Amino acid sequence: MTKRSLSIMIMVLILVVSITPISANSTVDFEGAGNYLKDLGIFTGYEDGTLRLENNITRAEVATLMVRMMSLEERASANKGKTPFKDIAGSFWASGYISVSKEEGLMTGYPDDTFKPQANITYAEVATILVRLLGYEEKTVTEEWPIGHLRVASELGLVDHLTYENSYVVTRGDVAYMIYQALKAEVK
Repeated sequence: MTKRSLSIMIMVLILVVSITPISANSTVDFEGAGNYLKDLGIFTGYEDGTLRLENNITRAEVATLMVRMMSLEERASANKGKTPFKDIAGSFWASGYISVSKEEGLMTGYPDDTFKPQANITYAEVATILVRLLGYEEKTVTEEWPIGHLRVASELGLVDHLTYENSYVVTRGDVAYMIYQALKAEVK
């Protein structure tokens, strides 16, 4: 290979590397966010001490995180066994958390009076919950769901560097990052 062709190859490689988009999500420190929330007691992790940030997260788990974020765990404990949803038994581990998240207007159920606690949760749903938690729900009313909530979440920096579709099923790491960002946002 001649010196000239080697130089051309290197220039092409540099050009390709410089214009190849890097996923915005590669800049997100999911582990750092998860560990920070673990230190705050919002994320508790599993018996083996891991956070399993790559795993999907359920609606019940998100309700629990939101209630912890608001420091309402005592109220959740007092509400254990009470639930407005027909698909949640009083003995369900998160019944109190789900009840409080409903009372606080953060999470709603479905038209058939179910909550689907074991269902995975989407990017748009988590953004909506955090926008409500921070008090910005009224800024979303002029737009169809989830457009307004995602716009406000973006304005607040909750979804910085995340490039997901609305229906993307989020992981524990995604939620940790979004909560971490919410802790830095101004509460209205």
